[in-house]
Amino acid sequence: MFIQHKSLTSLNLPAEKITHLHAASSNVQLAFAGFPPQLCSAYLILASSGQKSLVLIAFYLVESGSSIFFVPQKGEVTSDKAQQLYEEGIFFVESMGFTLTETDFHLKSLEKKQDYWKALPICRPSRTKAAVAGKAVAQNSAGSDYDSALLQSQSLASLGRFLGAM
Repeated sequence: MFIQHKSLTSLNLPAEKITHLHAASSNVQLAFAGFPPQLCSAYLILASSGQKSLVLIAFYLVESGSSIFFVPQKGEVTSDKAQQLYEEGIFFVESMGFTLTETDFHLKSLEKKQDYWKALPICRPSRTKAAVAGKAVAQNSAGSDYDSALLQSQSLASLGRFLGAM
């Protein structure tokens, strides 16, 4: 199960930490809370740091110029469990109408990875100041306000630790 990470507005991860990347082959019209219905692109990312891995799902809202991120409720997992969680992410994204394709990101040279990664809209700051339902959001996940739900706070704390370790 994936939950929305409301304080994350862009990914500031080094390209060399990304071990797998799937991207939607076409945009799909979706409606997220706080945004009008619009075309969105989707990305599924597997980031690894040592023995821990994190699966991230990103939706880029074309009209708004904003990104919305989902993380597993489990947060970061050991590398041996990451593949199963990544497959759950594929199902999650494709259940919304997207068709994900492998980008062969892991096969590119480091320089090409960096160029490709920097060019993705999910890696650039949002064009809007309040990306989720009128709430101000933090530019990083380390010191942000978390939802009061225990499950989400645990997942967000896990993401903060993972990103901080990179």
